[in-house]
Formats: sequence, structure tokens, C-alpha cells
Amino acid sequence: MEIDESIAQVGQKLDAWWDELSAMLYSEDRVAQGKALLHGFEIVKEFDRIKADGLAAITALMTHHDSMTSDERAALLIRGFAFAAKLADTLHDEFSDVDGETKVAHLMFAIANALDAIGSGRAALAVLLDNPDPSVRASAGAYLIKLMPDRVIPILHDIEQNEHANSAHFTAYWTLLRWDREGKHAAKD
Repeated sequence: MEIDESIAQVGQKLDAWWDELSAMLYSEDRVAQGKALLHGFEIVKEFDRIKADGLAAITALMTHHDSMTSDERAALLIRGFAFAAKLADTLHDEFSDVDGETKVAHLMFAIANALDAIGSGRAALAVLLDNPDPSVRASAGAYLIKLMPDRVIPILHDIEQNEHANSAHFTAYWTLLRWDREGKHAAKD
């Protein structure tokens, strides 16, 4: 099971826990309330552990590349970027964990910069524009819009229209808005 799926499952546990606790808030059964609170702490610890594992995995791929060719390194970074995009969206959508999402976003930026230093640069992320996960496509599009607007803009418009009130939707929306406001003819980075 992937870390983003584990986080989503923890989110479901947290929802069920909240339903259980809400039913007991006005109860006189202090023992049951205490047990429910302890169960909530266990869920939060599980979430923190899973999130830390995800961040550690992404960070590790940034440092372990001594014996790799440029192509192998690029492939690893691309897989890491896709994983990071899913993790960031899960942290946002399931837990509203803006701090965790921001940490992952910084790692995604570092991955794009690492790609810029090898091979075809961040253009290698273009393979992710066909990924079945809209969060991966939207994140890749955000990093590629200046390099290949003709390909990226329709993908982001599709995500914006078909995803609703989730991270993929917001990433597509804000990327397109920034593109329009900065000017479609802005210098390519």
C-alpha cells in the first residue's frame, strides 16, 4: 500500500473517530470519553508516522544518486515527483495539513531543480501529463506550463472543469490564473 493511500485510510479512521466522539460529547460516561480521546491520539500518531515516512522517502531520493546514470536519476526523480504530488494532495484534501503539504511542495520544487541540472531538464516531467491521477497531471502542468503551454493548458483546463474542490482542481485553477495574469507571452524559464 502506498503512503498516500495509508494517509487516506487514516483520514477515514479520523472521520469515524469524530463521529464516535461527537456522540459522546454530552454524555456523562467519562471513561468512554477518555478512551475515545486516547484512540484519537493513536490515530494522530499514526498519521504523523506515515507523513514522516513519506517525507523521508522523497528526501532520500534527492540524496541517493551516486552510482546512477542521468537517465536513471531522471526516472527516479520523475517517480518521486509523482509520489510527492499525490502525497501533497492527500495531506491537503484528507487532513487540511497545510504545513505538510508545504513541505512536500518544497521537495517537488527541489526535484524540478534537480531535473534541470540533468538530461532534458524539467521537460522530463512531461511524461506525467498522461498520468491517470489528476493531482499528478496538475502538478506536472504547473511546472511545465512555460515550457509547453500548448500541451499543458488544455490538460489544466480539463482538470479545472472535471475536478471539484480538491487540490488538483486548485492547482490547475491557480496555474492557469497565474499564466493569464503574467501574460501568455512571458519569458520562458
